[in-house]
Amino acid sequence: MGLYNESPDKFTNTGLNSVGSKYSADFNHDTSLLIEKITNRAIFDAAPQQFMDLKLLNMKAAIPVNSDEFFYQEMGYQRKASVATAASGTVTSPTTQNITLSTVEDIAEDYIIVYPNNKKGTVVKITGNVIEVAPLVNDTLPDVGINDTFALQSPVEADGADGFANYFRATTTERHNYVQLFSKAIKYGEVELFKLQKAAATDNFLEMEKNEMFRQFRADISNAFWNGEKGEAKLKDGSVAKLTQGVYPAMVAAGSPNGTATKGSVRGTFEQVVLDSEFGDYGAVRFAFMTPEQHLELSKEYKDEAVRYTPNDEIAKLGLKEIDLGSSRIVFVPYARFVNDASFPSMFKNKIFILDMKNISLRSMWGERSGETLDRVQGIPKKYKEMWVDANYGVQFNNPLACAYVDVV
Repeated sequence: MGLYNESPDKFTNTGLNSVGSKYSADFNHDTSLLIEKITNRAIFDAAPQQFMDLKLLNMKAAIPVNSDEFFYQEMGYQRKASVATAASGTVTSPTTQNITLSTVEDIAEDYIIVYPNNKKGTVVKITGNVIEVAPLVNDTLPDVGINDTFALQSPVEADGADGFANYFRATTTERHNYVQLFSKAIKYGEVELFKLQKAAATDNFLEMEKNEMFRQFRADISNAFWNGEKGEAKLKDGSVAKLTQGVYPAMVAAGSPNGTATKGSVRGTFEQVVLDSEFGDYGAVRFAFMTPEQHLELSKEYKDEAVRYTPNDEIAKLGLKEIDLGSSRIVFVPYARFVNDASFPSMFKNKIFILDMKNISLRSMWGERSGETLDRVQGIPKKYKEMWVDANYGVQFNNPLACAYVDVV
């Protein structure tokens, strides 16, 4: 070999870079086939881990269902205040007063009703939506305005009466939802899979990719649990498929208690919607899901009152804090996925959801399944393999009025 003058890079570490080196590309230095590209043999898992909603749901098994549409009955509180739709003037016993109501389904003759100012009268006649009310003996009844509300105190009967003063029949509400089908798969060509198994730069790529498929599958189910719209979707082949309704659309449809607050007023609004949604047992535990930012702000409001929440069983060590408002115990759940705009609209970042988890269940025709498809070795004429997972779930949401939400603006 003849004499020549070579670049200084050839004789220093500066030019001793692997093929694919970012350093050589960024600063225009040489690469060398003598140097191996150093790759961490294990891929670090940097995905968010928080699926506290599914953990709480999975503390009870999914309820079996034999179809992809299911119905369930609810019996709510069987007493509702009556509301006036027209004005009436003051009367004095023995004159009676006629009051027009929005509905008379929850009222009966010989029933004591209570006016907004605590005056009492007896319903003596019902004609259409008009009730005739008699004042108590030697008493008066006040003016009635539109939207005045009347409480139902009690029936009253006289000694020796024939029959009963009041008859009762319970009413129920029928709700329904659909079971949605979920699936996800990874498809590998035969040669592609061979190379990833035998010549991959990392030891755990296939395992990590499969685990990530399962995690994304969990995200799919969780997203539908929160924000699924009950209905029918048109698919690429022209077919249609059922969609299950999630808890937020169900709460909106049912008129669950809700409020709007600023950061400065969030505690008062939060406590008000908790009180407005107390349709469960006294002192029942409910869960408040919110972003870590909202969790931090609300936790500051209760920093001296929060205690560690301990479930009745040891299925899950949740590590959460709860506050006791007397008639309700609320467990704070920081839920980072609400910040993820790939799963939720931006409005979810500002929401606090108070859920009665014992009233929410998943319905399923069969359990989650996973596996691998056959290939040519098993007698199937295709040069690829698919690793897959599928499941089917519908959300059964009893008593959505026992749940609430706050929008923090």
